[in-house]
Amino acid sequence: MSKIISVLILYVILQISEGINITCDSFENSCGKCIGFAGARCIWCSAPQDISEKRCQTEDYKYNTKWCKKEYIVNPEPINEIMKQNDEFSPGTPTIKPVQFRPQHLKIKMRPGVPFSFDMSYKPAKHFPLDVYYLMDHSYTMRPQTKILQQQGRQLLMELEKFTNNVQFGVGSFVEKPAFPFANPNIHIAYSFKNHLKLTKNMSMFEEVLMKIPEGSNYDDPEAGLDALMQVMKCEKELGWRPVARRIIVLCTDNTYHSAGDGKMVGAAIPNDMKCHLDSNGHYDSDLKYDYPSVTQINRVASKGAFLIIFAAVNTVKKEYEALKKSIQGSNYVEFKEKSNIVDIIKKEYLKSVEHTQINYDRLKNVELTLDPDCSKEGICRIKHNESLTMRATLEVKNCSPNNTLIMQVNPINLKESLTIEIGVVCECDCEKHGSGEMNSKRCNSAGTLQCGLCNCYDGRYGDKCQCFGNSTSNTDLDKCKLNVSDVYMCSGRGVCRCGECTKCVKGFSGDFCQFDDKACERVNGKLCADRGVCRLGRCECDAHWTGNDCSCPEDDSDCIAPYSKEVCSGNGKCHCGECSCNKMEGKDDIYGGTFCDHCDDCTEKRCQELGEYIHCVMFNNKTYCDQIFHETETVIDMVSKTDNKSENWNVAQECNKALDNGTVILFRHYYEGKKIHFLVQKELDVLPVANIWVAVGSSIGAVLLIGLLTGVIWKILIDIHDKKEYAKFASEAQAQGFVVSNPWYRSPANNFSNPAFNNN
Repeated sequence: MSKIISVLILYVILQISEGINITCDSFENSCGKCIGFAGARCIWCSAPQDISEKRCQTEDYKYNTKWCKKEYIVNPEPINEIMKQNDEFSPGTPTIKPVQFRPQHLKIKMRPGVPFSFDMSYKPAKHFPLDVYYLMDHSYTMRPQTKILQQQGRQLLMELEKFTNNVQFGVGSFVEKPAFPFANPNIHIAYSFKNHLKLTKNMSMFEEVLMKIPEGSNYDDPEAGLDALMQVMKCEKELGWRPVARRIIVLCTDNTYHSAGDGKMVGAAIPNDMKCHLDSNGHYDSDLKYDYPSVTQINRVASKGAFLIIFAAVNTVKKEYEALKKSIQGSNYVEFKEKSNIVDIIKKEYLKSVEHTQINYDRLKNVELTLDPDCSKEGICRIKHNESLTMRATLEVKNCSPNNTLIMQVNPINLKESLTIEIGVVCECDCEKHGSGEMNSKRCNSAGTLQCGLCNCYDGRYGDKCQCFGNSTSNTDLDKCKLNVSDVYMCSGRGVCRCGECTKCVKGFSGDFCQFDDKACERVNGKLCADRGVCRLGRCECDAHWTGNDCSCPEDDSDCIAPYSKEVCSGNGKCHCGECSCNKMEGKDDIYGGTFCDHCDDCTEKRCQELGEYIHCVMFNNKTYCDQIFHETETVIDMVSKTDNKSENWNVAQECNKALDNGTVILFRHYYEGKKIHFLVQKELDVLPVANIWVAVGSSIGAVLLIGLLTGVIWKILIDIHDKKEYAKFASEAQAQGFVVSNPWYRSPANNFSNPAFNNN
């Protein structure tokens, strides 16, 4: 019997909990929680006397004087702009910094859930300072490329001076760490970095230095490019980088690079400290002490220093440097050929950095920033000549947090100007701040402070009027422990009611009436709020850039981009909540198919080209290496034999091939499991069947001759039939008129001769 009663009680409790809906009146015992609720615009009544309804209500209650008098209503402004620095655009002077990005500072107070919009503008300044540093790979194999740079130095200055009259040039070089097994210091000229010329406007000195840099040499293929790059960026004072200038580093090389961990081979086991270590001669003197920097470290320093890095490398290492640029903000790869015009390369990248802008900003967990147009994406925002670009920015605080003073930096990539946003999140009422309220209030039995109409009891006292002592067991005012007067159970059946307050809520439940289950929010794969938010007051409060009841819906489109692709939904659909909704095919009564809308008759070739480079890498390298280069770690590779490709997914997978320079091809197939791509790669290289051109030519010629011959025969037959009909008609008409139709000149070829000696008998 007792078990049945227990089951019934549990059922009633579950029914009660399922009916809970989070509204303003759920925050009865805290003014701060009331006004900080992001789900609705709530207001608070701080009247010192008891009121007929709950103190936290929706904003439409502010006109209800029976609920609360106007002077006691706490309703902070949703947005309160305290301070704004918004200097006008300016090219600057020798003593005044130029202004290209505005505003520069913004200080605001915001309530959670209330969006705040403002404008940001960018306009490139005329004759803005430009610093260009050449970082040359001076190994022996780079001689042709070095000669190109030596020949084009003066021309480069002349071209760049068309855009700005304030240009500086510097030169440095690198080879390799001077130790075995990378180099033999006894026979090789090897060094990680050496500055040959600080940034200067003296073009004659620049040209002279270019001609005198000695050639280096080493054993292995990878070079010390990242080692040198770190020193170039960190030694700002030593190299003469100007604080206010557009900074360009041109790294020219014909080989790959060493990165963190490789230095241990030569005894450089200490992680790179991201500091400048140049001696008085401009030589990196700690290259055998510190390891090579990691790509992450390079990206961190490049972003902070606003450097535009151009990797000018030969085609044989294109994959490595195209992958590297994806990991370093503000970098790019250009192919460097023996007949390359280095002037055009730098000019093109300089103009690209001036004419386009990309915005970077701090990603704070509970703050969301959106831009219109979305200049946070590369290639979206282009600036017209002598005009400014204005972006509409919208800022929204998702919820209250332990730290309600937040700082966000917003800046154009490759530019040392930024907007600093100071956000004060309004999650506390003035009337409940420390030092406010009526101390030793009589309404609180002289045992607490009256704040916002509620008693904040001193230690050892509790109850809504501080009427109870620490050892009190009073069970008066039981109805005050009910969320609704009609509730059967006090404290939602999950706590103890003492002095009109719910205490000792069952573990996992919270709220003034123990009404919220802290683990009842929606889950994704067993993870509460998909691990992208917090379950608070019965609902998921999502982190920035995530939405949905379970926080599983991303606001960006990254989940809709297929592996090794760059287009959202392959350019054939729209992204909604991380899933592709495919478009209808143009001119056909059908829609694109597949997880990423890449299934159609005309899509195969395009998709195979996107995947071919990765498969080529995997075929001849370690998969881990290729995953690092292509920034994909979820790929599954199955190598299958040509004679035994009996994978159960072989027939459903999409067939592709990657042609190699030697005429062979890599045959592979791909399919998806969810959004994870699987490859089936044939171990053996194959050769596509080659058509015999002479067979094709001979067949064509034979077909033409046959058609001609048949045409002639048919023509002859038709002419003979026509002539026969005409002659028969002519003969018939002639006979009808009495003419003898014969040829008077005709003589029969047959003659009869009689043999006189022949006897018939």
